[in-house]
Amino acid sequence: MAERKELLGYAVPMVAKPGDTVRIMVTTEADRYDAEVVRLIHGDNSPEGPGFKAEPIESPANRAYPGRRQQTHTGSYGRIDPDEALDIGAGLTVGAWIWPTTPDLDGVQGIISRAAGGRGYGLAVESGAVTLRIGDARVSTPAGLVARRWHFVAGTYDPATGQAEVQWRRLETGGRTERASGTVSGAGDASGLPLLIGASGLTDAGRPAPHGCFNGKIEHPRVFARALADDELDALAGGADPHTVAGLAAAWDFAATPAYSTAIADVGPNGLNGTFCNHPMRGLTGHGWDATVFRRGEAPEQYGAVHFHDDDFDDSGWEADFEIEIGTDWRTGYYAAHLAGAGEHDYVPFFVSPPPGKRNADIAFLAPTATYLAYANERLLTSSGGTDFSGLTNIPITLDPLDEFLGEHREYGGSIYDLHTDGSGVSYSSTRRPIVSMRATHRHWVTGCPRGYAFDLYMIDWLEHKGFAYDVFTDEDLHFGGADRLAGYKAVITGSHPEYWSGPMLDALEAYTAGGGRFMYLGGNGFYWATAWDPVKPHLIEVRRGLAGSRAWNSHPGEQELAATGEPCGIWRHLGRAPNPIVGIGFAGQGWDLDTPGYRRQPDSFDPRAAFIFEGIGADEEIGEFGLVMNGASGDELDRVDHELGTPVHALVLATSAGLHSDYYLVCHEDMLVTQGEIHGSDNPNLRSDMVFFETPNGGAVFSVGSINWMGSLSHNGYDNNVSRITENVLRQFSS
Repeated sequence: MAERKELLGYAVPMVAKPGDTVRIMVTTEADRYDAEVVRLIHGDNSPEGPGFKAEPIESPANRAYPGRRQQTHTGSYGRIDPDEALDIGAGLTVGAWIWPTTPDLDGVQGIISRAAGGRGYGLAVESGAVTLRIGDARVSTPAGLVARRWHFVAGTYDPATGQAEVQWRRLETGGRTERASGTVSGAGDASGLPLLIGASGLTDAGRPAPHGCFNGKIEHPRVFARALADDELDALAGGADPHTVAGLAAAWDFAATPAYSTAIADVGPNGLNGTFCNHPMRGLTGHGWDATVFRRGEAPEQYGAVHFHDDDFDDSGWEADFEIEIGTDWRTGYYAAHLAGAGEHDYVPFFVSPPPGKRNADIAFLAPTATYLAYANERLLTSSGGTDFSGLTNIPITLDPLDEFLGEHREYGGSIYDLHTDGSGVSYSSTRRPIVSMRATHRHWVTGCPRGYAFDLYMIDWLEHKGFAYDVFTDEDLHFGGADRLAGYKAVITGSHPEYWSGPMLDALEAYTAGGGRFMYLGGNGFYWATAWDPVKPHLIEVRRGLAGSRAWNSHPGEQELAATGEPCGIWRHLGRAPNPIVGIGFAGQGWDLDTPGYRRQPDSFDPRAAFIFEGIGADEEIGEFGLVMNGASGDELDRVDHELGTPVHALVLATSAGLHSDYYLVCHEDMLVTQGEIHGSDNPNLRSDMVFFETPNGGAVFSVGSINWMGSLSHNGYDNNVSRITENVLRQFSS
């Protein structure tokens, strides 16, 4: 395969309203490229389907632009502005508690640094040792730092004698201590330099780019304006208040500001507050966590650690190459800036949704943008270290060219299914970066077909083909706008995989259906993970995995609160808000098989209450044994009825895939209380998708299908099939 040349971009904001301006940031190897605004309708370019569809939009932005390269600089750190209180002066002590995750990594990992161009000072981890740098000189302990263990580290320097000393102590009974000392010439002038926590320096590359980034937790970084004696360091290592030690210049307390804040508080005498950059993970257990408290609010002093990563970032920070003015007459929907140059092209995605209080139709499609972000730039295959995933499926595993490109460009970040370079889980995802998985023609490696963003265009295409008037709005709109965003719509339709939901979103949906709204849940594995939007940087979502559910990594004990909100993390089922009471069904399992089945009608489907749903459908028809994705409508991730979890007692079970799935389908983790053998689709009756219908108060109703694959069957046979017919029957009744 020919090497893909770089032509990528992202939009700010990703969700816009008529009258807004969307800025498009681009990086390319082309000297020039052409741009055109389009409304996306159908992405899958499979010859078995309708093909790619996009409607050109007239815009002054449609023209040629000069190309340029733009870079993303990763690595989180804290920055304190220059201040003479941090100069070496009559002496210096720097110290902190650290929990390193890659201590043996070659190179420098800055803990506290105020250095550039061979001057200044810094305390760092280098190849398992702790190093104190004064100017060009360095003093280093023997190696021996242990990954994921707490250590007290400190360095002292007395310019009058030139004596420098560095040490580390492991926080364990009988823990090891290492020291080193030496004579240093020169004062290591640091005047005018910022102080960094979690990095060794900054390179100005258009915007500050950190280098020598630390992997792991840092707690209680401190600076003293003199060289402390051993007994004073002993006292600090034992938990003494730094204010009782003479010469305190700064004492940063990471627990003194909210866990979602970018602010760093100095509780020392000089108020040298700072800012976190590139969004490290906050609100974490420190060296004094005693395993008796599990909420930050109960003992904030035990939650003073911050986890820095050398691949953290929250915003690529590119400059805008051009702007798109959203016309006041533009339809709501999925939009893109189509870029073409150097033999490459890209569709940079953004959404246009109605402003608050504005409704253009009786039907709304809710784009699951939180789920798109959760899976954004997922790189499980390219970062798996050679793991063989072929046992998951009988589908040949092939990487999309965009995923191959992503595997070579780690700076574009991963999904919350991925791991940082130090092996810890990624808990934040940002819209402000190129997201190759959010492309209209992207094909996922596990299915060889569209999934997520590209998959949901099947529904947009079907709505267009059937002539329904509809609005498109997003998870962001619902989270920040609440129930008012749903008001007035007769019917609301989900995407194929609305997995990541916030508490305010669930509140809004419950209010909508209780108030008479009609809701069509046309997907699977929905309403599953508790999700938060960052209140300071709303282009970020946060997910912490907890210790249960179908997950790619575990949260650490004591770290199961979302930094953004303070809410407990995990799956909604374990937080007392299973989706079953709201949509009738909940997650049952998942699998990927070329022979994906459809559904068989159940006795409830002949109930007069459901007659409108099955108008034109034969009594013995198998529903959806066809489709563009894995050849069937009941596939990928599946949801089932469960009355113990709150499925309404009056819900009708209309159809089911029970007994039709192969052993490639596996039951969800939360349904296995003990190790068991019956985990496969062929021998576990709970592994199925159920189609349900029930009424809600005030004339409301819910229709759910319990499968991600449902929409992939809509266009089969020129849109003339029983999946399309059932969907149309329900939508016309719900929106009447």
